Amino acid sequence: MVRLDLKFRMFYHMQDAGEQILSKPEDFDPFDPETIVNPFPFYAALRKHAPVFEMRRCGYYLVTRFADVRAAALDTQTFSSNLVAIVTEGVADGPQILDLTNSPRPADVLAIADAPTHTRQRKLTNKAFSFRRVAKLEPFVKGLMDELFTTLRETSEVDWMEAVGLPFPMRIISELVGFPPEDADRIQRWSDDALDLLSGIQSQEKLGRNALSVIELSRYLGILVVAAKADPGENVLGDLVRATQGDEEALSDEEVVSILVQLATAGQETTGSLIASAAMYLARDPELQERLRAEPQRIPDFIEEAVRLESPFYGHFRQTTRDTEIAGVALPEGARVMLCWASANRDEDEFTNPEQVDLDRSNTHLGFGFGPHLCIGASLARLEARVALETLLARTREFSLARPEEPLQYVESLFLRRLKALPLRLTYS
Repeated sequence: MVRLDLKFRMFYHMQDAGEQILSKPEDFDPFDPETIVNPFPFYAALRKHAPVFEMRRCGYYLVTRFADVRAAALDTQTFSSNLVAIVTEGVADGPQILDLTNSPRPADVLAIADAPTHTRQRKLTNKAFSFRRVAKLEPFVKGLMDELFTTLRETSEVDWMEAVGLPFPMRIISELVGFPPEDADRIQRWSDDALDLLSGIQSQEKLGRNALSVIELSRYLGILVVAAKADPGENVLGDLVRATQGDEEALSDEEVVSILVQLATAGQETTGSLIASAAMYLARDPELQERLRAEPQRIPDFIEEAVRLESPFYGHFRQTTRDTEIAGVALPEGARVMLCWASANRDEDEFTNPEQVDLDRSNTHLGFGFGPHLCIGASLARLEARVALETLLARTREFSLARPEEPLQYVESLFLRRLKALPLRLTYS
C-alpha cells in the first residue's frame, strides 16, 4: 500500500526556485509509487527541462506546459481523441500501451469520439445537461446533503470520502440520469472497476476482471434503455432515448449505452475527487475556513482553485493524425500524447504562485479539460461541490485532519487523482 506524507511533499515543492532548478526529469522514476501518487515535483521538472517528455517505457509523450496543452486541446484535427488504448503494468520492461482498436468494446462516444460524430453526440447530450436542468436539481442536491450530514449524528471523526465523496455524487447522477436508486451500490462498484482500467499500473489479469465489470455495466444499462423506450422519463435517460428517434443525427442504442457508461463513471469520479480535495485543503487551513464561513459567496472561487490544484484527472490522451511538433519536439503521425491538465494547472508561466490558493485568481484552469471535449458535467460538479462545502462549513465551527501525523493515501493511478480516505475531526456549530 502506497503512503505519502503530502504535507512534507507539498512543502518540498514550494521551496525556492533554486532548489526546483536542481530537479531534472532524470531525478524521477515516473513509475515509482511516490511519483505516481504525487507527480507534481516531476511535472515541475518537466515544464522547466522537457515540456514534451517521451515516456519510452510505455510509448507516449507527456505534454506539461499550459500553453501547449491548451493549444493541442483546441487543435482537434491534429490531435484526435479517438484513441482506444490503455496503459498496462506490462512485463519486465515496465508499463506498456495495450491497443484495443480491434477489440470488442462499447461504441466510441463523447470523450473518445472526434467530429463530426462527437459534434452530433455532444449536441444531443448537451440538452440533457442544460444549465436549466442542473439548476432545477439544486433542491434535491441540498436535501441529499442535509440527509447525509444528519446521518453523521454528531460523530466527531468522519471519513469524508466514505460519508460524502463517494455516495453523494452517485446518488445525484442516479437522480439526474434516471438510474434506480436501489442500484446505486452496484453501479458504483462497476464504475470503480471501469476506472481501474485507466490506472496504467494494473496487471493484464486485473484488467480482464475490470473489463468484465464494464461488460456487466453495459448489459445493465442496455436493459434500462429498452425499458425507457417504452416509457421515457423526464431525465437524461429519457432524453437520450428520445434522441434515438428522428433524422440521420439520431443516436443509436449502442451510442446511448456508451454515453451512459461514461456518465456513470466520470460523472461521479470527478465530483467525488473534487469534494474530498477541497475539504482537505480547508482542513489544513483554518484561516481559509473562517474566511469562507464569513464570505460564503467566495466558495465558488475556492472550488475553482481546488479543481486547478487537484485536477480529478491528471490528463487525457490524444493521438496525432499527421506529423507535427509541440514546443519544438517533432511528433510523428500516430504518436500518442497525454495532455497533462494537472501539470498545466500549476504552470509558473501561467499562474502566479501556482501552489497557493488564491480566491482572486482570474486565470482559466484546465481542470475540467478544454475545448470541444470540456467536461459535459462541469456545471453539475460545481453545484455539488458548492452545496457540499456550504453544508460542511455551516454545520461546523471548525474541522481538521483527524490524524495529521499520518500521511494521506491516494488511489495509485497514472490518470486519476483521488483520495482513498479523508478522516476529518469535526466540531459542530
